[in-house]
Amino acid sequence: MVDLEQIKIIFTSTLVASIVSILVTYIVTLRLKRIDFRNDYYKVILTKRLKAYQFIEAQIAVLKSTVVEEDDGKPYHVIFSYGEEKCIEFQQNSLIAISYGLWIDDETMKELENLNELFFSIDNQINLKTQKEIIEIGKKYYREISDSRIALEKSLKKGLYELHDVKRVFRPKKSNSIRQIKLR
Repeated sequence: MVDLEQIKIIFTSTLVASIVSILVTYIVTLRLKRIDFRNDYYKVILTKRLKAYQFIEAQIAVLKSTVVEEDDGKPYHVIFSYGEEKCIEFQQNSLIAISYGLWIDDETMKELENLNELFFSIDNQINLKTQKEIIEIGKKYYREISDSRIALEKSLKKGLYELHDVKRVFRPKKSNSIRQIKLR
């Protein structure tokens, strides 16, 4: 028969094993919950970043269409064919894209601001102009807009490739300088 001392040892061993098991389960569960929270957080951040990049992609798409006039053979972006209102609307949409700056990497943000600066200057020039004059302004800035669009597109592709690197995007920005818009 089993004596009382053996029963105490078995009971104590069982109790200690249960407590250790509970503690290990608690610690593992706590760590898994932290991992789940971090993963859910990253999913939300990625969703916001993707939305911002999709908005910028739509802005880039607007600038991909070009027209070449037969009489002088000079190209211009089709947005200038739609008049002053569409050019202003494009810049307003660029400002909305810039408002997503928290979710966009620094390089893409810089290129987006450069494009916005360019359209700010163009919008000032097309104010109260005729359709023909607006198209001439579009021809004058065709190369500069194309170069800016291409730089933004390259940066956007790089940003999308590194979309998962949330920590890099939230590192402190390199400079706190005040941005000044240059009129062209």
